[in-house]
Amino acid sequence: MSNTSDNASVGVKIEHAETDLTKGTITNTTVQRVDPVLAAKIWQTNADLIADVARLGYLHRYDIILDPTFGRGTWWKRWTPAPPGRLVAHDLNPRLSPTGESCDFRNLPYDRDTFDAVVLDGPYKLNGTSTVSVDERYGVECYASWQDRHTLIRDGMTECSRVLRGGGVLLVKCQDQVCSGRIRWQSDEFSAHGATLGLVKVDQFYFLGGGRPQPARSRMDGKVSGQQHAYGRPSCLLVFARDHTSI
Repeated sequence: MSNTSDNASVGVKIEHAETDLTKGTITNTTVQRVDPVLAAKIWQTNADLIADVARLGYLHRYDIILDPTFGRGTWWKRWTPAPPGRLVAHDLNPRLSPTGESCDFRNLPYDRDTFDAVVLDGPYKLNGTSTVSVDERYGVECYASWQDRHTLIRDGMTECSRVLRGGGVLLVKCQDQVCSGRIRWQSDEFSAHGATLGLVKVDQFYFLGGGRPQPARSRMDGKVSGQQHAYGRPSCLLVFARDHTSI
């Protein structure tokens, strides 16, 4: 008898061959390592992160998935639901939207309980005035206060939750950041907002790498202030599940 079993949580794949149950022995047995899915890792891209999210079973091949922040489609370069058409993608920028039309994730053109999973990669970067050429790629090329950015994403979570089916999964990208001299704990704030929507946070991934030092600030006496907080905080992917009882 031949048998194969996988266990991603412990990272071991066991292959059995020539099993003799009558003698209680197993011959020709091999143990092969399988990389476990880590909570914190230097993924090369968001596509690699999403592939690991799918490995854990939060996303399934036959799910109907909504991505209203599609951008350049980076999230779906390695894993995508099948068959084609089960990934429904939009973007606020009509040049990036697969439909060619603008779609605001705060006002989605879908009925309640439509999707098995929804992903929200909103403009969570708290940069104030745009200073980097790549800001347009992340939707933060225009000035907005940190309060406005947080309100935008909370409103997006509320709308994405509306179109999520009972038992479905909502993925939200965010990052704890220093802004105006204080740490803005987005992961805490958005987790708390998810709870008000009847969502249960079931996992959280930390995308390591890519951090930058806290910008230098001038004090009232004209001197440059020293570092106030640890820097290099990773971005986070929050995983929420919608309980059937919250519908």
